[in-house]
Amino acid sequence: MCCAISLCGGTTPASATTPQASPFDWSTVDSQPEQAAHILRQLRRWRQPDRAGSKKHLRVVYFHPQDRKPLKNHVDRWHQIMADIRQFYRDEMRKLGYGNITLVLEQEQGKLKLHEVQGSAKDDGSYSYRSGNRIYNEVAKVLAQKGIDAQRETLLIVCGLSRSEDNKVTIYSPYYGMGADHTRGICFVADSDWLTIAGLKPDPQGLVLQVKEHRGYEPFSLARFNTTYIGGTIHELGHGLSLPHNHATRREAKRGTALMGAGNYTYRQEWRREGTGSFLTPAHAIRLLVHPLFSGTAQQANHSPALQLTSLQVSFHENQIHVRGTLQAEIPAVAMIAYNDRENPGQKGYQVNNDYDATTWSSVVTPQQEFWIRVGDLQDGNHQLRLVGVHANGSVVTHRLHYTMTDGIPDFDRTNQDIANITTP
Repeated sequence: MCCAISLCGGTTPASATTPQASPFDWSTVDSQPEQAAHILRQLRRWRQPDRAGSKKHLRVVYFHPQDRKPLKNHVDRWHQIMADIRQFYRDEMRKLGYGNITLVLEQEQGKLKLHEVQGSAKDDGSYSYRSGNRIYNEVAKVLAQKGIDAQRETLLIVCGLSRSEDNKVTIYSPYYGMGADHTRGICFVADSDWLTIAGLKPDPQGLVLQVKEHRGYEPFSLARFNTTYIGGTIHELGHGLSLPHNHATRREAKRGTALMGAGNYTYRQEWRREGTGSFLTPAHAIRLLVHPLFSGTAQQANHSPALQLTSLQVSFHENQIHVRGTLQAEIPAVAMIAYNDRENPGQKGYQVNNDYDATTWSSVVTPQQEFWIRVGDLQDGNHQLRLVGVHANGSVVTHRLHYTMTDGIPDFDRTNQDIANITTP
């Protein structure tokens, strides 16, 4: 069974035929290492020697209430936590063929630089999970006194908003991330006296904590606690770096749980032989590769890529949806990613936090500005296919297509209309 639609800025479907072969030899980018090498070559051609002062790095802030000091050993603990997060990213990028690239941190004398901010209110209920805006405004005010514009930065705000009494832990910190774009973002996470990298490893004493966050107290082993909250830190940081949720494909799932899916609950489990742990999907590795906090350069970071899809064709063949097209852009596109997001039962539309099941499929962009995405793991139901152009300066541009699968066959009627609306002749 094969069906196809194709529009080049018009409204008339083409015949249901397989797209004509491109002069580009797609067999040269069949494997992940080949795709990575292709993308790296594109970036090397575009990037210029970095000007002094144009590099960006993650700013890490430690926030605590007016009447409380930071939690014990917070500087050393967060230096080690961020070092481990950097190592995770470095290892994942190496596995995918991108070499020794990882998150760039602001450092001071070889250690993580923590911007400490004392809140204006006491620890009397003034700060809670819902206090993100208030805390951000207080942080922004203090950073401004240092000449740092919070609206032009990516901030990881660690909140000393937890209490430990014996083995009881109560957490009342904001805990979420918001990535406006590749030039700025915010993520809030919680600190605890029990949060350490050593706590991710096997615990011979078998310590059990009673942890309360959104509900009543729940038992957590020390390792599970650290996996959940250090894993939560790198997951929310992903959002601050503008990564949305996604889910491992069936093939990718052999590597573990996607970091931006439920990977916050599996982080470093492999250290304890409790599972395969978390991993970075190839699609999200591409987005991080060009992010200024990974690339080490802010070259043209504030420039719009001005992406236009000049042609687009969608077809169904051998249980895959094929998305082929051409584009033009002022900032080179290094890849096109498709987020295949199924509408969940009872869900209306495709909102944030309903996208944990979105699988990702990517394509390089050829010298002729062509892309070819093959979407698998298809299921019946309504779907949104988000096409994301990833550009050399870290920016992304999203277009949305919709289709319905019934008994394993896609209906592209609505897709036809979407393509007519988003393509430019």
